[in-house]
Amino acid sequence: MSSLPLSDIAAIVAAARVQGPPTLRSDVDGRSVRLLTLRGSRPGELYDFTLDDGHRRWRLESVSNESGIDMNGRTLGKRLSARLSVLHGTAAEHFGQRLTHLP
Repeated sequence: MSSLPLSDIAAIVAAARVQGPPTLRSDVDGRSVRLLTLRGSRPGELYDFTLDDGHRRWRLESVSNESGIDMNGRTLGKRLSARLSVLHGTAAEHFGQRLTHLP
């Protein structure tokens, strides 16, 4: 697991380049988890963020690029999490999805 600078994560979140509609998936323990994928600054680079239902903190799960998938596992702070919640809602609206409101 590599360490990705928070400044890089913040830049990606601030750029707000959503890649496809937000989705719901089942976690290992069966809980429903929200997934939002943002495009990185390099071609083909994707950042996957997840949010467990009932929590307000988003987590960077992985970064995909030409070298494969790098598992990063970093929970974001309140400000970046709030920004991602706004992006999640905007993306759901843009793609015509009616996901359950975030807590």
